[in-house]
Amino acid sequence: MIKNRYTKAAACAVLAVSMIFTGCGKKEGTKTADKKAETTKTIRLERGDITANSYVIKVGNAGVQYSEVLNYCYLLKNQYESSFGSELWKYKIDDKTTIGDKAKKEIVSTLTQLKLIGVNAAKQGVTLDNDEQDQALQDAQKLIEKASKADRKKYELNVNSVKELFEDNILANKMFYVATDDADTNVTDDEAKQIKISYIELITKGTDKNGRKVNMNAAGKAKTYKRMKEMLKEAKKADNFSDYAAVNTESRQSEVTIGKDTKLLDKEAVDAAFSLKKGKMSNVIGGKNGYYIIYCENDNDEDATYARKEAIIEERQTKMFKEKYSKWLSESSVDISNKFWDVFKL
Repeated sequence: MIKNRYTKAAACAVLAVSMIFTGCGKKEGTKTADKKAETTKTIRLERGDITANSYVIKVGNAGVQYSEVLNYCYLLKNQYESSFGSELWKYKIDDKTTIGDKAKKEIVSTLTQLKLIGVNAAKQGVTLDNDEQDQALQDAQKLIEKASKADRKKYELNVNSVKELFEDNILANKMFYVATDDADTNVTDDEAKQIKISYIELITKGTDKNGRKVNMNAAGKAKTYKRMKEMLKEAKKADNFSDYAAVNTESRQSEVTIGKDTKLLDKEAVDAAFSLKKGKMSNVIGGKNGYYIIYCENDNDEDATYARKEAIIEERQTKMFKEKYSKWLSESSVDISNKFWDVFKL
């Protein structure tokens, strides 16, 4: 139980590093370029002892001070230690890596990304407007008010430094939309269409809802097919197919909303499902991993279809942004102080 708890925490904590802030905007501001971008020509990585004001990461002409790293550490620790305890970071993911090790690398990666995006935002004249700056200030003030005196000292927390971290994140979100403004947002109804079905699956290859491994030979499949034919007769007589399916299916779920690209069912079952009208039931369908009986609850779930359209657009935007970010990264140098890793602790 403890192992599962920490394993889940590991995934959450690492993911949270890049999502710990909120804020999103789609309009370009009219403010002058960020003052940090104007002073980056004098940045030098620290080669000696690391202090709060030492530059420990350099991304192109932008720098990250150790105090910024500490600010980020506080945000992450504050979010997870209340639920999982301070020992979380010592838990081993594998023989050589702890959750803390992984989180530290992700913190460095995220700060690097924010600075690189900020550099390119400055090049394109993308800045924060007054409302966005005010929001960052308000969020920073709230965080500082809640922080203990000891944590403020340990993690170099002050309103200005935390405000800048929030601003970096808001700017990165803003740049996401600027950089993906020409992404294809045309999604057809057919491409995004979602339907709701109830179904019975008897598994011939895979893992059933009880965790049992199944890999049937031809004889086993023949018996299963015969059994499914009998179940089809029973299903047609059932007062409620959904209830009947929930009791008799071997799959982990019996009611789902799916699109044509789903991997939950075999392709043969998906094709059959999309051919059904609302309130209609299929015959027995044979697939690569099992046999199915499908009942169509809704042959056009409009809300789910709309949500899928939005998701497809977001996937396209994300793909485009990753490609542009990779180009920015290839055109920039990223350097980290050798002394930094010696002192960097969560």
